[in-house]
Amino acid sequence: MTQHRHPTPHTRRLGQPLPPADLLHLSTSDPHLTVHTARGPLPVYRFTPLQMALLTGERVPSASHWPEHLKAFLYQYVPLPTLPPGPHPPTGTVHAQGRDPHGLRTWDHTTYQGWPLYLYAHDQPGQPPSGDVPHLFTPVRLDQAPLPGTHHRPHGP
Repeated sequence: MTQHRHPTPHTRRLGQPLPPADLLHLSTSDPHLTVHTARGPLPVYRFTPLQMALLTGERVPSASHWPEHLKAFLYQYVPLPTLPPGPHPPTGTVHAQGRDPHGLRTWDHTTYQGWPLYLYAHDQPGQPPSGDVPHLFTPVRLDQAPLPGTHHRPHGP
């Protein structure tokens, strides 16, 4: 008898999660933005310190440049790759943002209202968000205000 396993995020060297292979498109789960998968919706997150960093002229480094003791935490948040448009796209602005071609996560990154979007590696489709860390990573709301400042350069973990 064949045993079926639920898909989990792929991993690459050093155990850093890659996006799940079955991401279909951005979707909405009022009042939040989600990613539709064949297994159900996954919540998406934003790195909330990015707003203050932009307002004060700071640049948030990519995860590979953070102190070693924070990397294990940051690598749990996976940059959301660009996805094809869904049947009911969110009303906010969705774009693709390039990432460091020499970094560990080189795929183009989806943004919503200028905010880079992330998946939490331990979330399960159809379940409540488990990666909500107040003042660090929070689920993206559909009414999310645009990120102030310039959006032409990559930011964040």
